Amino acid sequence: MHKPLQLQESDSKSVASLIGPVDVPEDQAPIIRAKQLENVGRLTLVIALANLTNIAVVMLSFWNTPANRLLGFWSATLILATLVAVVGNFQAQRKRNRKSKNYTVSEAGSQQGIERYARIASLMGVLWGILPLLIMPFTDSTSQLAVSIIIGGMMFGGVILIGRIPEAAIAFLVPITAGYVVGLQLSQDPRNDFLSVLALVYAAVLLISTRWSHRQFVEQHLSGVAVQQQAQLIGLLLRDFEESTSDWLWQTDSRGTLVEIPMPTISESAGVEAMARGVKIESLFKPNDARATLVKCLQRHQGFRDLVVNVAESDEAWWSLTGKPIYDSVGNFLGFRGVASDITQSKAIEDRIAFMAHYDPLTSLPNRAFLHEHLEKAALRPIPDRHVRALLWLDLDNFKWVNDTLGHPAGDELLVQVADRLNESATSAQVISRLGGDEFAVLIECEGHDVLMETVSGISEHLNAPYEIWGSTVHCGASIGVRVIDQHNIELQTLLKHADLALYQAKEAGKRTWCVFTDELADKAKLRRDIEVDLHRALENNELLLFFQPQMCTRSGEITGCETLLRWKHPTKGLIGPGNFIQHAEDSGIITRLGDWALREALEAARRLPENMRIAVNISPLQIHSSSLLTTIVNGLAATQVDPSRLELEITESVLMTDTDFTLERLKQLKDVGMRISLDDFGTGFSSLNYLRRFPFDKLKIDKSFVEDIDYSDDSRAITKATLELAKALNMSCTAEGVETESQKQFLTEIGCDELQGFLISRPQPLDKLTHLFEVKSVEAVGGPREVSFTRAAPSSRDTDSGQEEGARKRAAG
Repeated sequence: MHKPLQLQESDSKSVASLIGPVDVPEDQAPIIRAKQLENVGRLTLVIALANLTNIAVVMLSFWNTPANRLLGFWSATLILATLVAVVGNFQAQRKRNRKSKNYTVSEAGSQQGIERYARIASLMGVLWGILPLLIMPFTDSTSQLAVSIIIGGMMFGGVILIGRIPEAAIAFLVPITAGYVVGLQLSQDPRNDFLSVLALVYAAVLLISTRWSHRQFVEQHLSGVAVQQQAQLIGLLLRDFEESTSDWLWQTDSRGTLVEIPMPTISESAGVEAMARGVKIESLFKPNDARATLVKCLQRHQGFRDLVVNVAESDEAWWSLTGKPIYDSVGNFLGFRGVASDITQSKAIEDRIAFMAHYDPLTSLPNRAFLHEHLEKAALRPIPDRHVRALLWLDLDNFKWVNDTLGHPAGDELLVQVADRLNESATSAQVISRLGGDEFAVLIECEGHDVLMETVSGISEHLNAPYEIWGSTVHCGASIGVRVIDQHNIELQTLLKHADLALYQAKEAGKRTWCVFTDELADKAKLRRDIEVDLHRALENNELLLFFQPQMCTRSGEITGCETLLRWKHPTKGLIGPGNFIQHAEDSGIITRLGDWALREALEAARRLPENMRIAVNISPLQIHSSSLLTTIVNGLAATQVDPSRLELEITESVLMTDTDFTLERLKQLKDVGMRISLDDFGTGFSSLNYLRRFPFDKLKIDKSFVEDIDYSDDSRAITKATLELAKALNMSCTAEGVETESQKQFLTEIGCDELQGFLISRPQPLDKLTHLFEVKSVEAVGGPREVSFTRAAPSSRDTDSGQEEGARKRAAG
């Protein structure tokens, strides 16, 4: 691990730490040693010249003293040592220069080189420390002063010159100081004691200053390394930025002319030349709002940021400009300086995202969000005089059939053709939008109401024409709801709701047509909503009642069963028949809850009837597809202990019109439980004979529309007789509804009808009011009402678990 490239704070403030070694990172130690050797090596000649000069001064000054012979030997030795040091340094320098390319950091700054310099410095210190010993004991005070000056100069000069290597400076300073102090003591002069102390003080100061200087040298080196590392990192980031970015710098003079481009680069995708000197910057871009903003900012000396402009020489090239004004030291305007970026690719992505957010990718028409935004703006825009503005809400009538038979790709092709026809026929449309699925909307404005009606009629006819899709002819008309927009402002949600109501009315009118919204439609919608809310409340407040209409056996004249009929005891409107709310319950989906309630109440009523009497309950198309139907029935049978054969479920042919296979399978599950299944209103629906072949019904019920015409219509008699013969051939019983006269009763009895039901037998009544026809047990006699468990399955699943069904069947049978 590398040590941090900095010294601790205590290292520079503690005097004791100055004497100790300097903490140097391991990876920097060889480099620092190399610099130490290089710095001292450059001063080797200076050191040598200083030595030779001092040697010459010593020889000239003290040649006539008794120590001249020893001085001759001393000077020769010092000269030889100086020459050896110079030659050695020269050779080492040549070796480093010759092999510098092959040197490693550790070799260039080896510890051996430092130690070699320390040894040479120590030798020099010893030789100069001998000088006071040779002269001071044998000379007068004047000569001693000269020696002190020479030695002091060598101490300070030598330490300063080789101070970059503290080891060498100490090795030189210690022997020369020791020799000088010993020489002073040998001279037997009491004053020399003070000079000895002063010499030691000087030596200590030089030692501390050497350490401090070395520490400063290390800190300076480490700081330089840190700065270099940061510079390298910044340089690397800048190079990466320059290689990976499409940004470049630009600058203009005070007139807006480009003058300096430090990085005149641009991505190749732009397809145009970069900014060139001498060109007005605004001339590079196409006239638009962004360019006008740029010109204003340049004229006002106002900065701007991320201004997206379209390059003049290419429709697909887009730049982003950021700039700010520049001024000199006295505030004079010099021009603009900024950054330009090629955002062609990102602009294309942004435009694509914006298109996907506001347009349908299949038909390229505006989507629902775009339509809402446009309608909000249109609500604030007044309608011109004698003009009419309207919203058309369209829905394809046969689109599911196209998807199911020809496939979804064919459905997509149909939607594209519908969009094309709308563009062709709705030429005065302000917006043509696809809302999703097979729904479209058109905001149109025409000169007068009559022109609007003609336009809508033309659009309807054009859309109702056959389509050619991949060789197949497809008849897929459209229903259109028209909401004329009033002159005054109208709430957006109300407008859309009214258009949808008009579309709903067009669907009810037979499809492939159009309908204009009226207040009457709004009133009907409000009535449906009120009835739906009231029905939910009625279930919670027990406002629903079951009436019973008896069914009489033609052979014995006994009552064999009752059909349950729903009544609503409204708190303010009184008793309401099913014709006034069943259809609303079907439309809103609450019919499933009503049907489940009726089943549970009918089973409770069956407990009060004689064991030989059946109870018949009508099942709606939505209820037969409900996942809770089978569970409700089985749990109700188990709770009431009613024999399943006493429960008769009546369905109409409309139940079998959708998802026939599932419906027949569901009826089979119900029949397996033991219940009877009757086909109600036979002959008034669609292809009934096929259903009779595919499912063994227990009973056919002749609709009252045929029974009421028996007295005067031969056709009704023939149909009634044929229905009865068909039922007998298929081993089914037959019940005639709507019997109101004796003649009807007599005819039906003569042709062999099994059961009769109608006002002649009895009107629908609460159970307690039918005691004159059959025995009705009291609630107390059967043990009071029982709580019927009821499990509602998940709405997304139409089938209940087979294991649960089997267990429920066993409980019911038990």
